[in-house]
Amino acid sequence: MDKMAESMNNTFFEAPCFALVTGASRGIGRAIAIEFAKRFEKELHLVLTSRTETGLQETVSLITRSDGYSSERITIKLVPGDLGNEAELPSILDQLFDGIDHNNYQHAVLVNNAASTGDITKFVRDYSAADVSSIHQNLFLSVTAPLLLSSKLLASFPSHRSSDYADRPVRRTIVQITSPAGRRPIASWSQYCTGKAARNMLHKVIAAEEPNVRVLSYSPGAVDTAMLNDVADHSASPATSQIMAQYLAVAMTPAKTAYVLCNVLDQDEYESGAIVNIYDVIGYPEITKKK
Repeated sequence: MDKMAESMNNTFFEAPCFALVTGASRGIGRAIAIEFAKRFEKELHLVLTSRTETGLQETVSLITRSDGYSSERITIKLVPGDLGNEAELPSILDQLFDGIDHNNYQHAVLVNNAASTGDITKFVRDYSAADVSSIHQNLFLSVTAPLLLSSKLLASFPSHRSSDYADRPVRRTIVQITSPAGRRPIASWSQYCTGKAARNMLHKVIAAEEPNVRVLSYSPGAVDTAMLNDVADHSASPATSQIMAQYLAVAMTPAKTAYVLCNVLDQDEYESGAIVNIYDVIGYPEITKKK
């Protein structure tokens, strides 16, 4: 770790921060936004995006009702939009970072959480040219959008500041929410597995290119979300549905996995670019025991 990174070690929640969370209208993204609002000790400018504006408003309501919330300490900006829409993404990117003065913050955080399973009702043999648009949109959301979001964060918060702020180095952290599906094949999940595998590598590349940026791929475990319930009910593979039903039986709340993630970030002991599985932190439930 270089001197800049070392000087900022163990200060994740202590500095004035710009934090952007995608997929923040429900589930894990919402829980991370809420946990950030609880933990950051100084000014926090929290930018939340999702396809569902109503869900984003519900997230804000939960944040403002949580213990320790202060409107003087926390400002929240909502940017509803579809990160998987190629035509819409440039405008969304501009809105997410509009009016940001990087000199006002000593920490910039991006959480690439938004994702979709894609069509889990089909095996690869069932696809045809008619599916090109939906496949493209799913992989655009999973890979292209996180790449451009990460690029925008790095450009908006450069590592070198003007001479007036040279004594206030900016810490930059990029987190992506990953899954074991990015490392092992799951029948009928071709789009999801492909997207997660590519996203894992994308964040490894960012870590290799940017030694002064902390990059974490966090595998949140079995979490009781709409996504997990959906894949348990609708996967084309009966074996996959059965396994997912077993995971549902031991699923944790989004709040719990967000809490563990924040502990991992605060302890700052991971190798940049590495994948950290929650079960390596809290222990494996019986269904997920390593073989």
